[in-house]
Amino acid sequence: MADIGSDFLSVAYAPGQSVRVNSTFVAAYVQERLGKPAVFTLATRDMNRLGVQSLLLSASWGGLRNVVVVMGDPIRNRDRGRVTTVNDYTTTTLLSDIGKMNRGLDFRGFTLAGSTAFCAGATVDLSKGARRETSLAARKVRAGAEFFLSQTHFNANDLCVLRSHLSPAHGRQVPIFAGVQILEAEGIDFGNVPDEIRRDLTAGRSGLDVAKELALDLWLEGIATFYVIPTILRKGLRDYEAAAELVGYIRALPSSHPTCNR
Repeated sequence: MADIGSDFLSVAYAPGQSVRVNSTFVAAYVQERLGKPAVFTLATRDMNRLGVQSLLLSASWGGLRNVVVVMGDPIRNRDRGRVTTVNDYTTTTLLSDIGKMNRGLDFRGFTLAGSTAFCAGATVDLSKGARRETSLAARKVRAGAEFFLSQTHFNANDLCVLRSHLSPAHGRQVPIFAGVQILEAEGIDFGNVPDEIRRDLTAGRSGLDVAKELALDLWLEGIATFYVIPTILRKGLRDYEAAAELVGYIRALPSSHPTCNR
């Protein structure tokens, strides 16, 4: 990961609903070893308010400043009865409480030994419906979201519409990092991949070529911040070399770019 060339590194939370080292510990380890800011993801699904805030306080104590709040995918049918969904928080209530922690207060209103300094973000998935996601994103901004990571979406205009709806209503530009995943015919993908792209991949087209084309389309629509998702192979392996090439391609795009058409 040291050679990817990105500005931040994002650490997933329990990917695939598997037992993994907690994202806060991995992010702190990566940040310390590589000297590069890390963003850790935290799901509301698995902990109550006491557990979530204790973990956040530990993350702050460990030097982490960037967190992405998600609900987490529903527990799979095969695991129900063995795993309990908690969801003591919604994403918006947790974003609001992170703001309170930054002011030195816990969820009960008690004073913490020290305030946190988190920059808290959230996610958006426009494949679930642009109108629904735009409304939800606006609520998250009101709750305290300072940036968004977008799942890969192949309609660049939708991201422009989302950005235009968020900024005027809240008096500031909220960064939206457009998801660009390097797809693989036999890999795991996120988002709503068009059938023609799936056919191209099956026919042998490079997933890196598809990702570069999407990044250029986004850039032409005025998007200048990106969330690069490496190829995800079976058993969770990632292709970081391809991710480094895509980051290099994006950095080589002209520094001046068009503004959003909408």
